[in-house]
Amino acid sequence: MALEEIRRQIDSINKTSQITKAMSLVSTTKYNRIVNISSNYEIYATKIRQTVANLMRQVGDISNAGYVTNSDLTSIVDFHDLLINRPVKKSGYLVITSDKGLAGGYNSTILKEFKALLDERNQGAEDIVVMAVGETIMKLCRKENFHVAHELNHLPDFPTFTQVQSLIQKCVELFKNETFDELYLVYNHSINALQNEFRCEQLLPLSDLPTEEKADVDYAIEPDVPDVLDILLSQYAESMIYGTILDAKTAEQASRMQAMTQATDNASDLIKNLQYVYNQQRQKRVTNEIIEITSGANAQN
Repeated sequence: MALEEIRRQIDSINKTSQITKAMSLVSTTKYNRIVNISSNYEIYATKIRQTVANLMRQVGDISNAGYVTNSDLTSIVDFHDLLINRPVKKSGYLVITSDKGLAGGYNSTILKEFKALLDERNQGAEDIVVMAVGETIMKLCRKENFHVAHELNHLPDFPTFTQVQSLIQKCVELFKNETFDELYLVYNHSINALQNEFRCEQLLPLSDLPTEEKADVDYAIEPDVPDVLDILLSQYAESMIYGTILDAKTAEQASRMQAMTQATDNASDLIKNLQYVYNQQRQKRVTNEIIEITSGANAQN
């Protein structure tokens, strides 16, 4: 390979390395910010869980609740729209991917595991309803002819609840009107900056609701437990969906940060190897020139 060609490759890779390094720094900043947002939101989500747990304790302790009759409490627990277990005719999947690439295996992992999940459950296009977040999952849905009940693309890096509210409410609405009989959240969960894991979690119908054995404080519930629980269960489900979206965004930024850092490191290694080859070729050229000069001088003598 000519020295000029090697030099051109080194310059080109160096420019690419500068871009990936800048993208890595941007992703790091975004990752730190989304982690902070998620941590702050977890305070609210925790309070929702605690309140639901308190109310569920009162539901389970009729004699101490003192607000409603046993039949009233049984009605709200057994027949609330979000708690009903019914025969599964269709399954709903809220699948969260990104719109853009350059995030390592973030999207490919979700698509691979999602398709494997459907195969494992023997479900085809006629058996599922997809709530799609991100252009990546939409490409798969178009290819496989999946029914997409709601599509949300170009989601900001730091989505607010208002920006995803229509999606969240649609998920709850479609379960209530029996468009699907169960809802799963499909996404990548962020363990830390270096680790993500695929998750498929059933959200609806609500099960394994938090409960507490004994409350530290007895709350006066107005107007009564069933009415408050009726509203709170919807908020609980919505908070779980929004928290999952934030978690997925955290995993996306972590994957993007890792991918760009790895790309920068690979570029540096490639530059070092090319520089070594360049120096070898240059030394060889210089040596040949010296030999030619020496040979010419000897011939004249």
